[in-house]
Amino acid sequence: MKKKSFSQKILFNNQIMLILSVVISLAIWVYMSTGTSNDTVVTVNDVPIQVALPDEATNAGLQTFFEDSGTAYASVTVSGNRKLLGSISKDDFIVTANASSVDHADTYNLPVSADKKSTINNTFQITNCNPPKITVKIDTESKKDFKLLPKFKYSAKDDYYASVIYDNDTVTITGPSEEVRAISKVCAVTEDMENLESSKDFHAAIVLYDANDKELSKDYLTMSATSVDGTVNVSPKKTVEVKATFANKPQDFDITEDIMTIDPKQVSIAGERQYLDKVFSVSLDEIDFSTLRNQKYNFDTLKPIIPDGCKLIDTNSVFKVSMDLSKLKSKKFTVSNFTVKNLSEGYKSEITSKNLVVEFIGSSDDLKSLKEDKITGIVDASEIKGNTGSQELPVKLSISIKASFFKKPRAFYYRKIKLPRFFTAA
Repeated sequence: MKKKSFSQKILFNNQIMLILSVVISLAIWVYMSTGTSNDTVVTVNDVPIQVALPDEATNAGLQTFFEDSGTAYASVTVSGNRKLLGSISKDDFIVTANASSVDHADTYNLPVSADKKSTINNTFQITNCNPPKITVKIDTESKKDFKLLPKFKYSAKDDYYASVIYDNDTVTITGPSEEVRAISKVCAVTEDMENLESSKDFHAAIVLYDANDKELSKDYLTMSATSVDGTVNVSPKKTVEVKATFANKPQDFDITEDIMTIDPKQVSIAGERQYLDKVFSVSLDEIDFSTLRNQKYNFDTLKPIIPDGCKLIDTNSVFKVSMDLSKLKSKKFTVSNFTVKNLSEGYKSEITSKNLVVEFIGSSDDLKSLKEDKITGIVDASEIKGNTGSQELPVKLSISIKASFFKKPRAFYYRKIKLPRFFTAA
């Protein structure tokens, strides 16, 4: 048998070959890691783009607005040693848009460039910055709140009323002044919901419109919400009578149709059945008879008093009350009879004003039946609240005969007639 040579012994020795393989692999790795030809290319994304406006533009209140709102971002591509590039991030770069030409509010297409921060290794090169240009809006900033309006059809079956309720009915929009000014209305847009007999929830997109009902872009704008949840609320409805209410009206004075008219005479309200079934009329703000003279009046600012649990459907209604008191007469009387009520124990009083001129208004016959000795002035001493000395107090009038005239107990106030002088002492 022929003997193996030394080289053959090495080649056929597994242990020696294993050691040799490890040494060769390590040598190749060291060469690849440190060799000058081991360059690679890396792209770093989401680097914020900065826009530095000239001082003149900043002093004029101009700001930068990006098309997608918020902040714009760039991608930076670099080449260099694989080992060094493995540790770089977006924080190692500054990307700027050149705004040196900006001098007024407008839309600009600015060139974009990237640079390395001074704190990082300079052994790699920036080969590309994307996008090379960016479109921005330069303008002053405006902020405005808009009430949401429905941009869909909704209705309820007969004897029911449908209304829209949003989880949040206000949208705040911030952006370039020109863009915000163009917004005429902000609407919730979803599918139509008609002929409902029960309430229905919905989810709607928020869409912007100009004065011509044209949809507007949301570019450059920041919105507090871009969608909204809501409910088309369905509740029973009914039509009830509208009634006028009065203060200081004598009990025996009848308000007939030739004296007063109300327009509209009826109004529609809606609400939960438990509340609606208890409502038969809607009252208006009070009309104070003590302020009226014998002439014609037209009231068009009276507001309805809506019962609890109900809602006025006719939101555009203007309630008008017309009163014709011109056929009545007026007559002045001098009151000299006075009575003091509610005087605290241990106090004494004296009315130092002996006479009080009061104007009464009513029919001629009723005024003829009224005599001065039948009129008594009632002074309520509880209003002095323990004070002593001379002071002035209001007076209520008491009539000892039944009449259908109405009195003006505060006419002397209106006509600048002094109140009675009242003196108290302990």
